[in-house]
Amino acid sequence: MSKIQDLLKKTDATDHEMNAKSTVLVIDDERAFCDVVAEILSNSGYEVEKAYDVDQALSILQNIRPDLILVDIMMPGVDGLSLTRQLRCDPCHAETPIIVASAKSTPEDYDNAIQSGANDFLLKPFSASTLRNMIDTYLTQPHPAS
Repeated sequence: MSKIQDLLKKTDATDHEMNAKSTVLVIDDERAFCDVVAEILSNSGYEVEKAYDVDQALSILQNIRPDLILVDIMMPGVDGLSLTRQLRCDPCHAETPIIVASAKSTPEDYDNAIQSGANDFLLKPFSASTLRNMIDTYLTQPHPAS
């Protein structure tokens, strides 16, 4: 009986660890940037989905509910701020933390990102540790919705 209970405890712990793994959706039209960010986050223990444009992101969002979205501002077609505003109106994603990543660095760019519904702004280029710290802040601690 003890061996069975031990096995069940191990199975429960493994299942909990697997269920606790957070998913991050990375959206950026620069494939190399998107791939590097995805690798950094995967190596940090996150599940990562990648989209190279808003249409692909919307398709992915029909099938998954990521724990956090990292989106670039400047993309062809629909930009990241328009996507952010759209997601804030969708009950399935309204509370999902969204971090805007951009090389645009003016105070207006930051304000526009926050006003669109983003929780935070990450200035490109950034280090792997800065990325991990910001993602960890939103996925390991309770935070108010924007």
